[in-house]
Amino acid sequence: MKIRGVITGDIVSSSSIQLEWREKLLLAMQEIAEDLKGISHLQIEFFRGDSFQILVEQPAKTLLVAVLFRAGLISRTPQKSKKRWDARISIGVGEVSSLANNIVVSDGEAFHFSGREMDNIKKKRLTLRTRWGYVNEELSVSTAFADDIISGWTQAQAEAIYLVLLHDITQREVASRIDKSPQTVSKILGAAKEYLIKKYLERYQQLILKETNI
Repeated sequence: MKIRGVITGDIVSSSSIQLEWREKLLLAMQEIAEDLKGISHLQIEFFRGDSFQILVEQPAKTLLVAVLFRAGLISRTPQKSKKRWDARISIGVGEVSSLANNIVVSDGEAFHFSGREMDNIKKKRLTLRTRWGYVNEELSVSTAFADDIISGWTQAQAEAIYLVLLHDITQREVASRIDKSPQTVSKILGAAKEYLIKKYLERYQQLILKETNI
């Protein structure tokens, strides 16, 4: 039995994004996907121009991939764009029974969980379901809080969080990369609730590793 993570997503208010930014949006998603391959081996497919699905080989890394994808999108929003880029994302963690070269025709409970959560996502932008009931219970409230935090990130906050989580670097190193003072970066990350997001990601990873390492 192969336990994997599946992310299903679509771009928020994609129909409202100006035509001039559509090509840049697709390019940004592809760039983010390339960055995320350093986190875990993954496959990603884009379809309908505004939707995507990601298969993550390491299920314990799936939530990190999802948070980074949203942070990457928000941080890459063009300054002149009328709409901030973001995505609705649903995560499924479970067995993958049939894995094809084309992700969208693969099958298994991880795909079912992710698809059903996306069908019921409503006004949320982050949701997840695993095959373990107690994990779902524990993470239900923290996921709602994390979603609220992420949905409120500014571009500067998303950019700083993206660098910290992707490269696991210090605030001083982030400051050097984005040409700001360490004090400014500290304020940006504090406002972005970096500590709480990291605690949320760590707890998710602990729970998934506990089950998948049995």
